[in-house]
Amino acid sequence: MDSNTYYSLIQFLTTLLLPVHLSKEQQAAIKRKSRYFVVIDEQLYKKNKSNPNRPLKVVKQDEIDDVLHHMHSDPLAGHFSLDETYRKIKIRYYWPQMFEDVRNYVKTCDECQRRGKNRRAEPLHPIKIGQPFDRVGMDIVGPLPQTKDGNKYIVVATEYLTKWPEARAIPDAKATSVVSFFYEDIICRHGCPKEILTDRGTHFVNDMLNSLCDKFGVKHRLSTAYHPQTNGLVERFNRTLCETLAKFANENKNDWDLYVSTALFAYRTRKHNTTRHEPFYLMYGRETILPIEFKVATSAMLNIGNDEQEDLLNRVRMISGRMAEERLVTQDRIYDQQQRQKQKYGKNIKEQYYKIGDLVLLYKSHLRERKKLEERWTGPYYIYEVRENGVYKLRTMEGKILKVPVNSE
Repeated sequence: MDSNTYYSLIQFLTTLLLPVHLSKEQQAAIKRKSRYFVVIDEQLYKKNKSNPNRPLKVVKQDEIDDVLHHMHSDPLAGHFSLDETYRKIKIRYYWPQMFEDVRNYVKTCDECQRRGKNRRAEPLHPIKIGQPFDRVGMDIVGPLPQTKDGNKYIVVATEYLTKWPEARAIPDAKATSVVSFFYEDIICRHGCPKEILTDRGTHFVNDMLNSLCDKFGVKHRLSTAYHPQTNGLVERFNRTLCETLAKFANENKNDWDLYVSTALFAYRTRKHNTTRHEPFYLMYGRETILPIEFKVATSAMLNIGNDEQEDLLNRVRMISGRMAEERLVTQDRIYDQQQRQKQKYGKNIKEQYYKIGDLVLLYKSHLRERKKLEERWTGPYYIYEVRENGVYKLRTMEGKILKVPVNSE
């Protein structure tokens, strides 16, 4: 908002006097606009119809660029989409033509233009959703360019209800690094999950992780061989994480590990399309306070007339009542979305059904990023056992049964 209008509204709302330097038309415009605004601590706020208890801080013209930078380009913002950037701003701030300014800023963002938009894939067979941290998907990202601190990989975990992510940069993909992350960043921080879902890499299939899972009663579920997309939620987060890190790392890409924590914060405060909430909200039951709100203060920073005892009682009610309801609604939304994805996927994919004794070839999907001249198919094999969700066990021509089940996709 231009400074003249901003301070004229403050003057009229606090003194009921209109600036004498304004024309009669301008004075009449200030009076009409004033019904939509309120002054708090000498700052102008716009009344918020959707949330009357949280009026929107009016941003002056010289503050707009600062807000846009912190809400999109800052490492804690993550260079997310137009919709997500605008959502974060509109629940905190107001200025005229706000959407157009946000759209132009995101559209002309150099980093976003150079990185482009990543494509997403959805799993065919949905994962059942429970309470927060009932189920956690884990994966390894890398190898990436080695950083100055010697890190080449990222171990990641995503919680299936709230979509809350955890991640840690590590120097290697060995079992010790994975087990340390799982114990310190998952169990010690969030409690013991009922189940973890991983691929069959040696960093996950080993005695150290098995021992830890047995000790704390965690069920370790493995994705089917040659089909890493089984752990679809983590696969999608991996792509988002890598896209975010690439936008902030230097030209040599050897400092990406400095931005893992900020990328996590950006994702945790991003509204998820399925849950319709930020992971932060579903975990803590409150809206996030962003760094820019300390500089361009919003109504969330004011704590007007708050009583600490009343705040504590409201917080207890929130956690015991409203948050329980929100999470149940979120479970329903995730289930509905999974079913829509499954139906959409099924329209384009003709499932193959095999019976015991059928002769098949096995596609080596792990060769996608390796030698292109090496044969991608092995076999033939006989179908030895038929399981649910298109999973089979195979037998070689010599009669040896493969230990690891495979997916028909």
